[in-house]
Amino acid sequence: MGSAPAADVVLPRPAGAPRNDAHDLAPRMVPVPQAPVRVLIASRSPAWSAGIASFLAVPPFVPECAYTVGGALARLAAAPASAVVVDHALADAPGAELAAEVRRRHPEARLVLALPDDGPDARLAALAAGASGHLLPTWTRDAVVDAVQDALRGAVAAPVPAGAPAPRRRGGPEALTEQERVVLRLMRQRLTYKEIALRLGLSWHTVRTHAQSVLRKSGVHSRRDLDAWDARLADDVVAETDLAGRA
Repeated sequence: MGSAPAADVVLPRPAGAPRNDAHDLAPRMVPVPQAPVRVLIASRSPAWSAGIASFLAVPPFVPECAYTVGGALARLAAAPASAVVVDHALADAPGAELAAEVRRRHPEARLVLALPDDGPDARLAALAAGASGHLLPTWTRDAVVDAVQDALRGAVAAPVPAGAPAPRRRGGPEALTEQERVVLRLMRQRLTYKEIALRLGLSWHTVRTHAQSVLRKSGVHSRRDLDAWDARLADDVVAETDLAGRA
């Protein structure tokens, strides 16, 4: 986050000092302290949590840690956080479970997910989970701070990779592209086209084009009909993955 803006104030003239219009009327730049920005870090690993907390131990961030889904939600209920950094797993559940609960109970909080790698599948999964940013294991202190700052500003930290191969579906409608699948996931979260555009860093018209393509390929006529269709698509993708693993 950038430095706090300075406020223009007129400092009082010292007692007994001669009047000086240039001194009395010229504004003086006085720094305004930034409000604390609470960041909750959730992981089953105390060492990982402590490392991320040490990276974020710079004003205005106020990091604190939780190790279970219940503990993280209790902390958020007691004092809301501006950002929640979620590791792959917590002591009692996968990190994805906490991410879903944060999205449901505290939609104003920015989610930053730890990814195992920088591959397109991991980034697309993070976007589909509602993340505003992501972290990688190899990142330095500056990279972690920048990622949290970007997430708080609403910048897209996990863009859809260009040229990513489209997933295949056995028969049926034409396969969706990776970007169409991300738009579909966000549509199922009941986000508007404008909200999806802000999330993905795309124009409203581009999002609408992707949404219309999703509707055409799925053979449905409205966003309300997508839930059942996308569930069938997910079942097919899982079945194909199982078959490939047995081959």
